[in-house]
Amino acid sequence: MRLAGKSVLITGGTGQLGRVVAEKLVAAEGAKVAASYLFEGELERLSNDFKKKIRLIYANVTDEQSVAGLFREVGKAHGNLDILINIAGGYLPRANIAQTKTKDWDLMMEMNLKSVFLCSREFLRETANKTYGRIINMAAMPAITPSAGVGPYAVSKTGIVALTKVLGEELKGTGITANAIAPSIIRTPANMQAMPNEDFNRWVTPEEITETMVFLCSEAGRSINGVTIPVFGGM
Repeated sequence: MRLAGKSVLITGGTGQLGRVVAEKLVAAEGAKVAASYLFEGELERLSNDFKKKIRLIYANVTDEQSVAGLFREVGKAHGNLDILINIAGGYLPRANIAQTKTKDWDLMMEMNLKSVFLCSREFLRETANKTYGRIINMAAMPAITPSAGVGPYAVSKTGIVALTKVLGEELKGTGITANAIAPSIIRTPANMQAMPNEDFNRWVTPEEITETMVFLCSEAGRSINGVTIPVFGGM
């Protein structure tokens, strides 16, 4: 168990990727895991076993005060936090820049970038005197290879790449690292239903993403810092 006893917070931990990550970290790696959620309906999709193993905490991770409250609750439940995994985010239907509404642009920056900034800042304030800590951010393939029609999403995820680089520079020599993972389309039931004619075998699985996260959080990943790792599967 590479993360035995470590305290982990996963934002968006009740989503299809977040659930896989949370269960893996508890069952196979021995971590103590808390997960944030935003809507009560998210809890209805969770098994009773998941609810028993994972500390579930309501939070709006785009709101400064809500993020502060989230970290306080994690501290009460599991003590000092060791690992932050920023999964919470969103995606909007495709639209060229000329058709993009200002509110949609702002929403992507809030959900995908501001949330990572707020949670990373709170995490670093709490781990200022520690010699171990890990931040894992979720970028995306369009952050590395942007394409038409996904402007706000691509820009928000590119911001995560840049933020991760800045964090890596600021954290050099501290024992705390910050890295990002940039997956292609993730093989989840929702994505398969939305794109039924695609070749699912080319997509990356939640399990593959989770394994990358675990490596980065482990002692073996201590020298990797400030980078974004493409996890593209067969794309």
